[in-house]
Amino acid sequence: MDPQNATAASLVSWCQRNHGKLRNQAMCSGAVLLRGFNVSGSEDFAAVTRALGCEDYDYIGGAAPRTELVPGVVFTANEAPPNSIIPFHHELAQAPNPPQYILFHCERPATTGGATPIIPSAEVASFFERTFPEFARKIETLGVRYVRVMPQITDTSSAQGRSWKETYNATTKEEAEAAMRSQGTSFEWLPNGDCRTITVALPALRVDSRTGRKIFFNSVVAAFTGWNDSRNVGEKAVLLGDGSPVDANALRAVAEFMHQHRVAFPWQAGDVLLIDNNLVMHSRDRFEGSRRVLAALRGPPLIITGNIQEMPPTATALAAQAPLRICILGAGAMGKEHICNIRLLGENVAVVVAVVDPNKLARAEAMQALGTDADRCVVYADDLDAISCDSVDALVICTPNYTHIDILRRCIGTNKHILCEKPLCTTVADCEEVERLLEERDVRLRAQGRNVGIFMTGMEYRWMPPIAQLIQEVESGKYGKVHHVSIREHRHPFLVKVNNWNRFNRYTGGMLVEKGCHFFDLMRLVVGSDPVSVYASGEHALNHKFEVYDEGSPDMIDHAFAVVQFANGARASLDICMFAEDEQAEYVTAVCELGKIEARSPESTVRVVQRRSVHWLGRKPPGPEERAVPEVHDVPVPSVLANAGQHEGATFFELRAFVEAAKGCQPVPVSAHDGTMAVAMGKAAQESIRLGEVVWLNGHENTTSLQQGGGVQRQSTRELSTASSVAARGSQSRL
Repeated sequence: MDPQNATAASLVSWCQRNHGKLRNQAMCSGAVLLRGFNVSGSEDFAAVTRALGCEDYDYIGGAAPRTELVPGVVFTANEAPPNSIIPFHHELAQAPNPPQYILFHCERPATTGGATPIIPSAEVASFFERTFPEFARKIETLGVRYVRVMPQITDTSSAQGRSWKETYNATTKEEAEAAMRSQGTSFEWLPNGDCRTITVALPALRVDSRTGRKIFFNSVVAAFTGWNDSRNVGEKAVLLGDGSPVDANALRAVAEFMHQHRVAFPWQAGDVLLIDNNLVMHSRDRFEGSRRVLAALRGPPLIITGNIQEMPPTATALAAQAPLRICILGAGAMGKEHICNIRLLGENVAVVVAVVDPNKLARAEAMQALGTDADRCVVYADDLDAISCDSVDALVICTPNYTHIDILRRCIGTNKHILCEKPLCTTVADCEEVERLLEERDVRLRAQGRNVGIFMTGMEYRWMPPIAQLIQEVESGKYGKVHHVSIREHRHPFLVKVNNWNRFNRYTGGMLVEKGCHFFDLMRLVVGSDPVSVYASGEHALNHKFEVYDEGSPDMIDHAFAVVQFANGARASLDICMFAEDEQAEYVTAVCELGKIEARSPESTVRVVQRRSVHWLGRKPPGPEERAVPEVHDVPVPSVLANAGQHEGATFFELRAFVEAAKGCQPVPVSAHDGTMAVAMGKAAQESIRLGEVVWLNGHENTTSLQQGGGVQRQSTRELSTASSVAARGSQSRL
């Protein structure tokens, strides 16, 4: 995203699509500063906060006086006087269940000072254990208790002045007592109405389960050095878990270490700072001027188990603009799936206003899928009227593969937004023609000063929830470069289509184009490079062999292996079998320098292994205590999405990305060129099977030799140029 042209709405939209990536970056770096996005005020900040994709978190048990601005989401940062320093701490470390993230937003920076310094908690823990090993063992064993006296009425002159009523969201002592008992906090009511509290013993040194690093997760230094006011004495505000005093010299030394190693930057208006509260401590400097910084707390990443997480009403530019009016071209299974998922987007985001299909039954089924929205939809048997209609903003093409090129020749000139289902076309030459037509249209319209419609290739598998999480894990960079990708799909045979067009290579492009294009697209995306060569092996073994049609017998292969080499040195493999199981099963694995990520469907899980021993093992393999412990994450698909099609919710997320791109909220995620490359790789694999040879792409020369029959022989090759042809040495064969 280009911050110079960014708005708060576009930042929110980006965060909604990339919240996993953003959280991963926070986990890698500890904190992420979002600057230059024109975030202004509590509502904008609330929208960014909600877009992080985490559970809500109620500010219960905190000491700081604050003013709630957006109920349950945004409040002012600690309103302690400007001359007060707020020491380093993990937010609400004194509570049984602290927030996982804290966000800050600068509405108005201070004239001088007022920074929010941060420091990695693991660095503090390392210093603490190294410098004070005996006290560190004691504090790790016993934990700590926090002692605080809360006033009856909030005292804004103190950084610990929040009243017990606000702290526990209570109006009576009985309500406050119930909240304290639920946390295990003991209490004593003082004669003046104040409340003295002592927490249960809480951990002060913990191990972050995601990184395996020990962290100084507490508010010990903040309490010991900073909880000083008319009611509290900091040096008495923290005890060991058994009630014994803490080591004052150790805590002062830790405070000095944090001051010397802190990271601070001056706030700018509009800044948003995301902090991983498990990994990073924060503080506040003194300041002069009318500084105003807002804060928000979030719980762990949201796991959706039922309905779709509702988009905040002001969180995205989608609902702020007129709904995108969509025409569906092709009302077969995929067309109906698009209809169902467009309806889930909401009528303020997108609506189906036209359906085109020459088949009467398909048109009737489409109207049934539209339900109560059918009244505002016009049905056409031919696309000519629909694609030129002024009441249509966007076209979603779901027709048989072989029809795409002719339809796109008619549609591109209309300058409407287009989502074309995979494969883009059945030949490389046709795909390149589409790219050329788009380029010519764009040049012509821009010369006239007009905006151009977007073009997106439909690749649903990118948005399957477990695969989408794998992509986010890879893109986070924490596992290093991708070297090895393997993809397996074992499934049932192709289903029946109108006129059985999916039984023949000439109508589909071949199984490794029709089906394989999904996986070749994923390979390019995950590896981050273009293919150099493809070698494949496969045959037509079982499926549809005894079917006979007017055009002959089916000729689609039904199982294959393919190996792809990429320009950056990575390699990928595809194992696909169309008669293996009664349901689709996809496994996508990315092996990086430091670990492995595996997405599994239909289990909808992501398994992550971050290796402990990477470069040198010695003479023995790692023992049980030395091995990395795999993390397995469930990525449940909301039932409402699972019931809206055959792609585990992916079509919903793909359509949302298309609408966002059409409305200018994000770049096009899958371009026409991406579609071309997926077809080129599929065609190369088909050609490799036909020839029994490696096919080289884009002019790359053969530099490898294969062992054959006991000797080393030079492999004969075929070169696939996405400029137009497959070039064999001394011959030309067109794909």
